[in-house]
This record gives sequence, C-alpha cells and structure tokens, in this order.
Amino acid sequence: MALWPEQPGKEGLERLDETRIENAFTVFRDYENFTAFDKDKWEKSSHRLGLGELKPENVNITAEMLQITLPAGTLNGGQLETRETASLYGSYRASMKLPNAPSSITGFFLYRPPDYYYEIDIEVVNDPSGKIWFTTYAEGERSNTHETYLDFDPTKDFYEYRFDFYPGEVSFYVDGELLKTFEEGLPEEPMKLMINSWFPRWLEGITPENDRVTLVEWIKY
Repeated sequence: MALWPEQPGKEGLERLDETRIENAFTVFRDYENFTAFDKDKWEKSSHRLGLGELKPENVNITAEMLQITLPAGTLNGGQLETRETASLYGSYRASMKLPNAPSSITGFFLYRPPDYYYEIDIEVVNDPSGKIWFTTYAEGERSNTHETYLDFDPTKDFYEYRFDFYPGEVSFYVDGELLKTFEEGLPEEPMKLMINSWFPRWLEGITPENDRVTLVEWIKY
C-alpha cells in the first residue's frame, strides 16, 4: 500500500509513504456454503473404503450445511468429491464440527487416483482426543506424515481446517494456527477435492449406537 499526494503517474511526483505485507489477502476460486446441492460441481461417492461402504444416502445438505452421517449399527460412511480433477495450487479450507464416533475419522483432502499416486490429507479422529494427521503422497508412495494433537475437542464446535499448497511447500493450519509444513515429496498434477467420514481398517471398528453426523458449514478454495 502506498500514499501519494496526488494521482500517481504525474512527472516528478514523489511517494509519501508505503508499507508492504506478505500474504495480505487470499482470492478464492470457489466458496461453497451448501445452500443447495450443486450436482454440476459435486458428486457423492459410492464404493468400499476401510471397514465399510461410502454410501450416497449418507451425504446430504440440510439447514444450509453439509451432513455426512455415520449410521447407527454400521461401519459405513460418506464422501463428497468434486466432479473435476482440476485442483492444484491454492488455499483449501473447511469449517467442520466432527462427530463423536470413536474409531472413525474425517478427512479433508486432495486426491488423484490410483491410491497413493498423489494426495494431500488432513485426517482427524472423530472423538474428543483431538488426534490429527497431516500426510502427502507422491508418485505411488507416502512421502510425508505428521501426527499431533489439537488443544481442543473437535466434536464440540466448528473449527477451520486448512492447507495451503504452493510450488515447493504445503502448510497445514487449524483455526489459523500453523501446525506443519512439508517442502518435498509433493504432488505435481491436479487432483480432486474431497471430504469424508469413514472407518479405517487400522482403528478398532466400533459401530456407533446412534447416528453420528459430521457437519460442514462451508468449504473455500
């Protein structure tokens, strides 16, 4: 930002003052606030994942919010993904309130098949522990991973989960706090943006006694 005594461009005019701030603002390509289901942009996944099935009927928009249900008495979940494989560099953010469904996780991530080819993941355990992983995959193998714990219960309220991916680095944030940066082993081709809740094989597989629901207020990217 600069301060001039008159309209800049006049010969001999001197700038009075200036200040420079890196990353002062971000321009998003899309802001999804889930007032309705946009079938041209999004699709509901239908396939087996982990200990159960990702079922389209478990993904709905209600009260201007995305809801991913983990149905009672099952190990099934749901997933929403962009129809186009068009996302690479940018800032990806979601406001989510997680369900209290031990041994399930919620993921917010970029993905390009086949499995492990290219991927950037935020994965959070759906319980009060706050356990979270940041992971990348490149050229068919896991290239980076970091496990840590949030200092709050992610099932109690909405929090912003975010990763910024630019050439040479990907940085992970929760509620604006930088938690991890990776600078190598990063994807190089466009991916789909996805969000899901499901039961992985490497956790206990505890079926919920009642329906548990992941709530998503919005996604920006």
